[in-house]
Amino acid sequence: MSDAPYRLTDRGDTRLLSVGSREYATRYSERVIRMLIARKGLGRTPPYLSYKETRGAHYLGPFFRYLRAQGLGKLKVLEVGCSFGHMTEYLCDQPEVDTIHAFDTDAAFVEIARAKVDEMRLAKVREVALFTNDQTRRLPYEDGAFDAVLAIGVVEHLPPARRSQVDEYYRVLAPGGHIAILDTPNRWFPLETHSVGLPLVQWLPPGLAHRYARALRPRRFGAVPYADFVADGTGWRNATLAECLPSSGWRGLTDVTEEAGYGWRFFNDTARSSTRRALLPVFAVLCAAARAVGQPPSVCLPYLNMLLLKSVASEPRPWR
Repeated sequence: MSDAPYRLTDRGDTRLLSVGSREYATRYSERVIRMLIARKGLGRTPPYLSYKETRGAHYLGPFFRYLRAQGLGKLKVLEVGCSFGHMTEYLCDQPEVDTIHAFDTDAAFVEIARAKVDEMRLAKVREVALFTNDQTRRLPYEDGAFDAVLAIGVVEHLPPARRSQVDEYYRVLAPGGHIAILDTPNRWFPLETHSVGLPLVQWLPPGLAHRYARALRPRRFGAVPYADFVADGTGWRNATLAECLPSSGWRGLTDVTEEAGYGWRFFNDTARSSTRRALLPVFAVLCAAARAVGQPPSVCLPYLNMLLLKSVASEPRPWR
């Protein structure tokens, strides 16, 4: 499918992307669709056309239900790693959001997101910035500038020395604000399910992990050079809970993950595959054991989906 010809048909309010016998309707302009195909390839483009509706509601729906229950609004939001802007679109539709600052390190994605902001008149977006990895180690925002910081599928793609970037997310978060670190593959889960799809690969030294991936995933990784395999952004190393927290750890943070409907609740409520549903009792026991030893249930799950509250006071407020 990636090398197949395609056709774009303008239907007024929508465009129709035809690839072989498959058709995909989208509200995006022909310009945006062609930019997306150039960035992701034709074979990987169709899912992106509906990401606002699928990923947006899936990952941010619980967050906004929680905010509404708390009576919070007029939020200044920082979106970390905005990709091609699908979550940005979703945020623009939420009445609790006042302004959005978004950034990414991928120039093509930033160009697409900016085009969408202009064409779709996403008035809440104040900027879609392009930063280098080095620039993300010191973001150009004041301390406590944002009421909400969103990092969705981001931390695993950061360079291995990622502490400075993550600390920045917490620095620019205002006291009383929330940080959502979502869709982050958990390094301590035995099966790497995000990039390579092999057991324990995320724990191996890079050279051994590369040989492992090439041997057991030859169609995908057989021709991938080592330099490309270990390049920043590949994501196969995943991320630990500690890497999703600031240098100060839990100090000044309250974990409202379960209260907001993430963590174990999210994993349980969104289980769709027969394998995951069959394993839910096992995960329930593991999550209960984590709670019993003072750890958040998320540490036992394949993906970390967490919501943390930055305390107004400086005293530590552990997860609850």
